[in-house]
Amino acid sequence: MKSDAKPLYMLRQAWLLVRGSPWLTTVSALTIALALTLVGLLAMVLFNANHLLRELGQNLTLSVYLKDSTSVEQESAVRKQLEGHAGIKKVKALSREEDRARNRRLLAPELLQGLDEAAIPGQPMLDVEIDAELASRGDVEALVQWTQALKHVDSVEDVEFGAEKLRLLFAMVEIARTIGLVLAVVLLASAMFFVFSTIRLAVFSRRDEIELLTLVGATPTFVRLPFLVEGGLQGLAGAVIAAGLLGLLHIELLSLVRDVYMLNVNWSLLPPGMVVWLIIGGPTVGLLASALSVGRYLKV
Repeated sequence: MKSDAKPLYMLRQAWLLVRGSPWLTTVSALTIALALTLVGLLAMVLFNANHLLRELGQNLTLSVYLKDSTSVEQESAVRKQLEGHAGIKKVKALSREEDRARNRRLLAPELLQGLDEAAIPGQPMLDVEIDAELASRGDVEALVQWTQALKHVDSVEDVEFGAEKLRLLFAMVEIARTIGLVLAVVLLASAMFFVFSTIRLAVFSRRDEIELLTLVGATPTFVRLPFLVEGGLQGLAGAVIAAGLLGLLHIELLSLVRDVYMLNVNWSLLPPGMVVWLIIGGPTVGLLASALSVGRYLKV
């Protein structure tokens, strides 16, 4: 039929379908909005966890404490061993006095009052700056194993490396990513089910009209398109609601972090392109659910 090529007619028919079951349409749109909002929250958590890992990677350091009996030659040998590792960016030697002075600067002024200078700990050490490019799970694991081996060097008293915490964070992010993926699939499948049910009821309520259209020569595309458009509109409405909710949440979280915790966060908490993905994802979910429903219950 010629009307196949008339988008306005299809939109009008889809709007009539929406008006015919406003409550079901509203529930479907809100279900999609809820699913997309929760998926967006999961994406926000993972995005900021990865950002935090990158920030920690920029400040990854290794402290190698030497024994008091370490000679200049032994210190030089340990330093060469450190500098020979591919992941080491810079090695700085600190004497006992320099380490004590640094520790003194870390103490609060009230703690220093009446404190004997000799009571402040100090030990000869090597301060090691690690390449930020190593801030990935596999590289950190290898670096942890290497630092454990350093502890067995005769002139080394102890090794402090913050990668243990970083390794734990990597594991937590990996678990969160897996759980997030499963939850995202479940949430989107639930949203599709609601749209699927809504379109199925719309098809059932108009079965007499559909049969009449088929008898007068309407093509399958002409009959199906209004239902597909309805599903797409439900998805678009849900995406707009989800984008608005995530935007408000983003503003509130930034305000909380800056005002309550006094942290100057200079990056967006939302992943790049989040709103675009929502506006694309919502109608896509609606269209897929509509296509499945129409394909199953509309045999024309």
